Amino acid sequence: MTKQDPIHSISPDLTLPEAHKLNDRERTILRSIVHNYILTADPVGSRALARRYHLTLSPATIRNTMSDMEELGLLSHQHTSAGRVPTDLGYRRYVDDLMLVEELTDHERRVIETHLEGTVPEATEMLDQVTSLLSEVSKLLAFILAPDISSVMLEKVEIVRVATGRVMVVIVVSGGLVRTIMLEIASPITDTEIALSAQFINGRLSGMKLADIPRQITRRLAGDSRAANALVRLFLDFPDKIFAADLKGDVHIGGTRQVLEQQEFRDPERVKGIIELIEDRDVIVHLMKERQPGVTVTIGEENAPEQLHGFSVITSTYRLGEASGTVGIIGPTRMNYSKLVALVDYTARLVGEKAGS
Repeated sequence: MTKQDPIHSISPDLTLPEAHKLNDRERTILRSIVHNYILTADPVGSRALARRYHLTLSPATIRNTMSDMEELGLLSHQHTSAGRVPTDLGYRRYVDDLMLVEELTDHERRVIETHLEGTVPEATEMLDQVTSLLSEVSKLLAFILAPDISSVMLEKVEIVRVATGRVMVVIVVSGGLVRTIMLEIASPITDTEIALSAQFINGRLSGMKLADIPRQITRRLAGDSRAANALVRLFLDFPDKIFAADLKGDVHIGGTRQVLEQQEFRDPERVKGIIELIEDRDVIVHLMKERQPGVTVTIGEENAPEQLHGFSVITSTYRLGEASGTVGIIGPTRMNYSKLVALVDYTARLVGEKAGS
């Protein structure tokens, strides 16, 4: 287990009073309670805590320390005789100060790498496959926010005949990610004309930002006899459709079944909440707008959308040239943060490498 780069929060709300810094005893007990609750989902008492984690403290000392931490808002309990469980603030302190990030095993790395090796760089398909992989491995709700590729450079256009009067246009941007679109051509066109059209279009448009192409395409392609070609005319007539950077804000979500298997979702109200979240994807897009580069963990009420109170969100960003996207998971606040931070960050790095390969 290792420390890693700083993990970001986007909210200053979950903080201890400045005058109180956790001492070694409080740190040990809080870490033990969080570990126990993540593993068992059961509140833990002082006597069981001392026995299970071999603490060199008496149950009375542990009990008094737990009471002190409850007053600080780090722990809570349902009734007097019950054991304690971490609060949002308790999890926050654990993630920021006490957690050691687990390294993925060689087997886990191979599983992820092997799965992604089978993907293609076609944007939508790749993003769907990543969410499927991440949800399966994490057993939680996984999502990936597509990059805004409007600022990414066009590398090349490829045109492939798929049927008489129908071609597939492949838009390849810097970083290697692609998107495809089907075009219908009313006039007959030969394979030679298709190849020459692609050569002409690439010669005039390659190296431009996708966002700039629709408003400059007429000036770039007009004034040449090749612009009269039926295929080139389609590019001139429908540049917004062909070069649309329509991945921006596109969210791919997977893992509904996995997250509903968690113990927390035995409550019908919690099930309703997660279903509403999946159906209202704008909530996730809104949340992602405030994420910082690198790994970010937000816990419970730190998540601004009310639908995400009671959940934790772990995200990591990936790069596609000048653009960036976000990979993440959503689950109950009782989650294995140390392992899941490593999983999300590693997946994001592989996505960036895959998109750029």
